[in-house]
Amino acid sequence: MQFGAHVFVWQDQFTDDDLLRILDDAKKWGLSFLEIPIGDDISFSPQLISKHAQECNLELVLSPGGDWPMNCDISLESQSNRIKGINWHKKAIELTAESNAIAYTGAIYGHPGAVLRKGSCPDELKRTAEGLNELATFSEAHNVKLVLEPMSHFRTHIANKPEQINQLIKNAKHSNLFSLMDTYHLATEIPCYEKAFEVFEPLLWGIHACETNRGAPGTGFLPWENLMKAVVKNQWDGYWGLESYNSTWRDGQFAYERGMFHHVCDNAEQFIKQSVSFLNDLRERCLNR
Repeated sequence: MQFGAHVFVWQDQFTDDDLLRILDDAKKWGLSFLEIPIGDDISFSPQLISKHAQECNLELVLSPGGDWPMNCDISLESQSNRIKGINWHKKAIELTAESNAIAYTGAIYGHPGAVLRKGSCPDELKRTAEGLNELATFSEAHNVKLVLEPMSHFRTHIANKPEQINQLIKNAKHSNLFSLMDTYHLATEIPCYEKAFEVFEPLLWGIHACETNRGAPGTGFLPWENLMKAVVKNQWDGYWGLESYNSTWRDGQFAYERGMFHHVCDNAEQFIKQSVSFLNDLRERCLNR
């Protein structure tokens, strides 16, 4: 299994020097990749970070995590806002390519936090698929995989379940679109992780492994064995990303701003080592049955 972690496990604000140190940590703790958040409030030197990642034998993944304007949304009815969304993501994809990162991931089909209290209409899904097709074409030209993550109904109304992501990808009609299974977001959406994995699997690029409380896998009540059985059965060997928000950064303000008022990730090293150990042990048990 290829394990990686999100920079937010360490901190939310960072300089180039911070990222270099974090890459060193990731290498030291046995990770294979690092997920770096991007946004209008975030800047770093892509060539410098890419060079050090290569020296550490680490791959990079980029995803929206900082300031992403709400009107930059490819699903919106306003054509001008959809164009803003396309252009915002194209800049992000260019940064991903400049960083020599392998994928640009997230809820790119809409905007996290934008939840219409009604079902998705055919026009919304049609224009979203058209936008995804354009972005997938653009990202393919930059040698970047475009990976879509369904989120809970508290964060989006467009794609909450694996079937919805698969349908979006089918409608977008492009081979450079893949899916990401986030165990935290799916907790409110599906009854069976094994079945969900089977639905995801043909297009599945990676898994965000995160507990019900945003803590390390195995510290909550998600059905990890149910999921790992499917992973082993399908001999799936994709990317496992560890994601949380460090509750000690900026005296806890970072976690509070993300709606976390408990300390489930107060030490990056402990969080990562505990998570990797749990998932590796679980895989071994499933393999030996």
